[in-house]
Amino acid sequence: MRVVFFTDKTVAQCMTALHERLQSRSSRSLEGWVEKNGNFELSIASPVIGKVTRRTYLRGKVEREGGLTQVKVDVSSGADRRGQIIIFIACALVAVALMANGAITVALLAVAAGGALYIPLAGDNKNSPLLINEVQRTLKATTKRPKKASDTRTTSRRTSSAASKETSS
Repeated sequence: MRVVFFTDKTVAQCMTALHERLQSRSSRSLEGWVEKNGNFELSIASPVIGKVTRRTYLRGKVEREGGLTQVKVDVSSGADRRGQIIIFIACALVAVALMANGAITVALLAVAAGGALYIPLAGDNKNSPLLINEVQRTLKATTKRPKKASDTRTTSRRTSSAASKETSS
């Protein structure tokens, strides 16, 4: 999944904030690296089944475009429970079709592949919102493009001049 955020911070301020967040004691499970040129990577691991964990990686780039600081991140989103069920049913149907053709070994591999897919699908589904929220909170970023300062000044001038015309009439 690709998400674009906007922030009031400069690229250097963003990189410093991310670096400080990675170094903080409260982010023991959060790992990653930050480069001065705006590239960064964050990762988090969480348990999926028992002691089996899944580490999800978020890669991003902070850059200044048109007077705005944009944070572009890519993270694998996994699949929700409904999507997982659809994938498992598809693997089961493939296995049944292979068994009907006499390829029992390959059918068993299809069933095993369906089971093995659960770990990345469920783990990424759980971890990706955590990583996205971490970037948003650390950089104080939003998904909405901020209004330009010149537009708001012009609008406020228009409303004040209109208000003064009404009061003088």
